[in-house]
Amino acid sequence: MNRATAYGKTSDLVLGRIRMAKRQWGGAFTPSDFADIGDLRSVGMVLSRMVKKGTIRRVRRGVYEMPKPHPVLGSVGAGPDAVLAAIARRDGLALLPSGAEAANSLGLSTQVPARASYGVSGRSRVVPLGGNGSARLQRRSSKMVALAGRASGRVAEALRSLGKAQINPDKIRQLQRALPTEAKRELLEDLRYVPAWMRPVFLEVAKK
Repeated sequence: MNRATAYGKTSDLVLGRIRMAKRQWGGAFTPSDFADIGDLRSVGMVLSRMVKKGTIRRVRRGVYEMPKPHPVLGSVGAGPDAVLAAIARRDGLALLPSGAEAANSLGLSTQVPARASYGVSGRSRVVPLGGNGSARLQRRSSKMVALAGRASGRVAEALRSLGKAQINPDKIRQLQRALPTEAKRELLEDLRYVPAWMRPVFLEVAKK
């Protein structure tokens, strides 16, 4: 197989995966997402040519997105959450949502975080996400990061944000309404990871 043919095959495979995985990835990706298709140099060349053609856009060095049509704006990017998820896949990061975001998503608070923030096991830092967006990564204990991607992690961070004194029967009932059965099962499975004061709350929420 000559070089041009090899490049064309790699290009077709990369574009095909981008289209197929658009929903899963949220439209953002890095060369590492195609490691099984070709070496990073070859994949990088394919992505660079796609940028020149306007098929995809470069968000920041080593991170790309596929724009999607918008009825008013013409086209929009993948968004900061998808970009951060692509970086997390590349760097092997487990992301724990911030307490304020978790509390808001569970209906425990109306506060909306001004900037995306996540707990990680590594060092604290600010990650640029393209445009004017950024996310703050804050160092958290290995026990808490072990709950990343699980309902128990979201609930634990929400409770931590609110504080023990703010947890009352209304808050517990709200959690019971917000969490499906599988999520409540996770609360029981992960009791050993959360602080002692949270364990009775987990047990109460999981009752119903």
